[in-house]
Amino acid sequence: MPYMQNIAKPLTESGLIAPESIKGCTPQEVDSLMEAQHVSHIPESYREFLLFGGRDPYWLNRGGEWDYDWLLEGKEIAREIVEDDHHEDFTPFAESFVFQTHQGYMFNFFRHEDLQDPDPHFWIYTAGRPLRKSTVRFTSWIKVLAEELPQAIELRNRMHRGSDK
Repeated sequence: MPYMQNIAKPLTESGLIAPESIKGCTPQEVDSLMEAQHVSHIPESYREFLLFGGRDPYWLNRGGEWDYDWLLEGKEIAREIVEDDHHEDFTPFAESFVFQTHQGYMFNFFRHEDLQDPDPHFWIYTAGRPLRKSTVRFTSWIKVLAEELPQAIELRNRMHRGSDK
């Protein structure tokens, strides 16, 4: 069974996630993302993520901006973060693929040299700090997000219940 099915199945079977909330990209949309970010390859694990449930991945995590429509502009948003907001050189990221941004000061990306790796580590740009390599590969990170989801949902529910009092 592909890794995304393995991740989603217990979440849907337990009722944490409604199956209809998991929306994948079409192959044409994946091609459009690659074209928009000027890359000819993306990691196979990321492609599977996009096709399975990455068109609107907030079913899995709400910790950043990473949906299809946002990522069509993802590299330009990253360029603005680096050049306009923090006056740094974007050249090291020009051939990368940006797959998530976060609140206008950081983004996650695959380096150009990692785009053909089936399941690479990703890199994290945070304004004013050295680049960081993820401690886990992409599929392991997705698994961690899924494992943390029950606690994240419970926390959100407690916060919303508390605001009603």
